[in-house]
Amino acid sequence: MRYTLAAWALTLCLAGSFGASQAAVLHSSASSLAYAQLSAERSSPDVSRWVARAVVVKRIHHAAAIGRFANSVLARTSLLAQRLTKSALRFIGVPYVFGGTSTSGFDCSGYVQHVFAMLGIHLPRTADAQYYAGTRVRQLKPGDLVFFQTYEPGPSHVGIYLGHGHFAHASSSRGVMVSSLNDAYWANRYLGARNYMGRGR
Repeated sequence: MRYTLAAWALTLCLAGSFGASQAAVLHSSASSLAYAQLSAERSSPDVSRWVARAVVVKRIHHAAAIGRFANSVLARTSLLAQRLTKSALRFIGVPYVFGGTSTSGFDCSGYVQHVFAMLGIHLPRTADAQYYAGTRVRQLKPGDLVFFQTYEPGPSHVGIYLGHGHFAHASSSRGVMVSSLNDAYWANRYLGARNYMGRGR
């Protein structure tokens, strides 16, 4: 017990010696962040595994308030992405219906709009309107929308990115399913991605 108390006292003394250097520590928020990866599995006949990554911020000494705020924002955003991708996979196998916006049948944009609406996020109705209204994405993350040029010029097909190169979408031939961005058909028609969850990047 005495050794434990002595060790605790020594820790407090050492912690106090860092007080003068806190301004330098807080100078760069990047130096105060520690990232941890959280994996989530889902079952699907189309893809054996997907991982939704969550970013968790570790609070630093003497900056607990900043740490709590950053942790809350990042964890909330990541949780939204996980909920979104899991919701998207609930509808695997629902048939394709042109103009469909319900679980009795979806078209591509109706499917995406329905999944986002489940989380309280309003999207425009059509694929091209969703493309132009979203925030441009340079690096794909789960929950982003991926767009393709298919039956007409411009964005005419949309899906929800799940991670690891796969996306969920309402296919006109097979209904709601999971496909790979690396498939030749989709790779040749890929236009870009958009974000609707407020993660500017």
